[in-house]
Amino acid sequence: SGVNCGGGYPGSARSPSGKNWGCNYALDNTYDTWGMYNREWVSYAAFKVDQSGRNMPYWGGKGHAYQWPNNARAAGIPVDGNPRVGDVAISTAGDYGHAMYVEAVLGGGKIFISQYNADLDGRYTERTINAAGLYFIHFP
Repeated sequence: SGVNCGGGYPGSARSPSGKNWGCNYALDNTYDTWGMYNREWVSYAAFKVDQSGRNMPYWGGKGHAYQWPNNARAAGIPVDGNPRVGDVAISTAGDYGHAMYVEAVLGGGKIFISQYNADLDGRYTERTINAAGLYFIHFP
């Protein structure tokens, strides 16, 4: 629910620590269940992994997207350059990197992704992008 919600991301949810979070709250207003700022790309990616029934570790305090490939490796989660549906795709470019959820693997090296805050406005978007140069985290 909520004007900015998309991709199933909740309008309002409660973390185990009792904090309310979701897309109905201002961008970076609070922390989600995994210690990430709400309505950020990492929060959405963590939500999608958890929503799919897979284990999303608590990476609060190490939540920048560029950190995720090393966080995953340290947790024994496979990371490589080969996309699969349900992976989290990571770009390490820029100050923070960027996390996206792989919705479909298309021909010609393209993937269809969903994401939050790609335009730094806290909103949900979907795009077809080139998979080259990205890391893909295969959460179990």
